[in-house]
Amino acid sequence: MITIVSIFALGACGGSGESADSGSVESLADTSAGKAAGPEAAPEAAAPDADTAAPKQAVTKASIISTGSVALSTKDVDKTRTQVQHISDRYAGQVTEQQTSNSDEDPEEGLGHARMVLRIPSKSFDAAMADLEKTATLVDTNTTTTDVTTEVVDTEVRVKNARASIERIRTLLSRAEAIGDVIAIESELARREADLNSLLAQQAALEDQTSLSTITVSIDRAGPGGSDDDPGFLAGLSAGWDALGASARVLAVALGAIVPWTPVILLLVAPAWFLTRRRKQTSAPVPAAGPVEE
Repeated sequence: MITIVSIFALGACGGSGESADSGSVESLADTSAGKAAGPEAAPEAAAPDADTAAPKQAVTKASIISTGSVALSTKDVDKTRTQVQHISDRYAGQVTEQQTSNSDEDPEEGLGHARMVLRIPSKSFDAAMADLEKTATLVDTNTTTTDVTTEVVDTEVRVKNARASIERIRTLLSRAEAIGDVIAIESELARREADLNSLLAQQAALEDQTSLSTITVSIDRAGPGGSDDDPGFLAGLSAGWDALGASARVLAVALGAIVPWTPVILLLVAPAWFLTRRRKQTSAPVPAAGPVEE
């Protein structure tokens, strides 16, 4: 029978650290198993603990958290934003956050600023950064890498130990007989399960950060004198089409203003033209008559 004093000793050991706590739990579990099965069973109960205590060597994979930022300048923010979306899709990533705002100078021109947060698989981080830097005029770029291998390994070990500790507590609970013992063990079990849930949350966060890299893309509209992302011939061609379109609009406005006056102009000009033509016909000289032949 497990005494209430042993249970309180278990709880006290639990607050001093994971390794000391595990040793106390194992000692209590072995004592309880020995009392229940007799002296012959005690060596068998101790054998699994010796196996568990033996360290297992394993090749540890490096765990890296990669983050990056890219600042771009372009005359067509919406077009560049679409290109960034295509790059994210190409590398099986996703856009987790997106903010846009219209141009302050002329809202009718379209977007003036866009901010996008991408989550890209870590193995494609460098390639995605290189492609993003080429989508428009690059203003600034930055990358940061953090090695969290030790933290990941430590969390995995702590999770494994916490689960083993909980199983031993459940074994003690199944063998408890006194009400006081049951209450004390259940309280200790609840505390350790809460600790395990906290460790699992930390492990999940590390897994998310190391498997997916975060890239923040900022896109701003280039000023009137700013560089364009279509240099050389394409830039000149675009400027020529813009000028032609502006001239066509001016000509259309002029024609629209003249057309309503066309009937009035015809009514005034037509009579004057008719009178002028009649006068020319009337004032034309008559040819002289020649001598009459007999």
